[in-house]
Amino acid sequence: MYPYYYSIMKTNNFFYNTASGYYDKMIDFESALNKRKNLLSDFVKSGISSVADIGCGTGVDSISLAQTGLCVTAFDPSIEMINSAKENCKKTNAQIQFFNYSAANIPKSFFNKFDLIVSLGNTIANINPDQLEKSFDRIFRMLKTDGRILIQVLNYEKILKEKERIVNITQKDNEYFIRFYDYGNNDLTFNILKFNADKTFDKELISTKIFPYKSKELKQLLKKTGFNKTQLFGGLDKSLFNPKVSNDLVIYAEK
Repeated sequence: MYPYYYSIMKTNNFFYNTASGYYDKMIDFESALNKRKNLLSDFVKSGISSVADIGCGTGVDSISLAQTGLCVTAFDPSIEMINSAKENCKKTNAQIQFFNYSAANIPKSFFNKFDLIVSLGNTIANINPDQLEKSFDRIFRMLKTDGRILIQVLNYEKILKEKERIVNITQKDNEYFIRFYDYGNNDLTFNILKFNADKTFDKELISTKIFPYKSKELKQLLKKTGFNKTQLFGGLDKSLFNPKVSNDLVIYAEK
C-alpha cells in the first residue's frame, strides 16, 4: 500500500464544512464549554436577554450562553458546523435557533432584535476585507438601542511579529491535530493537519486564508460603524490588552 496524503486548499466555507467532522474532538468541546460559561457570564450585564452568536461553529459559545438562561440565535456560513451544533444542543438540552448565514448576509428581519452579539473564536479573522465593513454594519443594525458587541480574535500584532508557525497541537483518541500558519504578504494561510498515530501514512491537510486584523483597524471600523465606549482586553478574563504579549484581542463595545 502506498502512503496516502490528502492536501487541499479550500474556500473558508468548505474548510469548516470539512473540519466540522472532527472539530469538537480537536478543541475538546466539553472542556471548552465549561470554560466559556464562566468567562462569558462576566459580560452578560443586567437587562440582556437576547443574544446572537456570529460564527457559532459547533455551538460552544451559543450553548454556554443558552445555559445561563439567555435566548440565543446562532449564525454560521458552514452548514456542517451548524449540523454539528444542533447535535450538541440535543446532547446538552440547549434551545437555540440556527441560521446558515455569513455575517454580511444576515437578513434585515434580524435587525433590532438583540441585546448582545458575540463573535468569538477568531470568526472576524475569517471575513474577507471586502466584506468586513458590511459585516460590522449588519451587526450594528441587528442590535437594539444600547446593545453591545463582544468580539474575540487572535492578537495578530504579536503573531505577525513573532511569525511562529505552530498554533496548537492537540491529541485525543490516538488522533493528532496540528494547527499551523503559512505567512503571506497581507494574509495568512491557516492549516489543519490531522492524522492517526497508528496510521501515520494516512494524513489529511486542509488550508484556508484568514486575515490578520489588528486592534487599531478593528477599533476604527467599530467607531465608523457607530459603536462607542470601546474596551480592549487581552482575553475573556478581562486581562489588560498588550499588543506585544497578549495571545488574544477581545473587544467590548456599546451601540
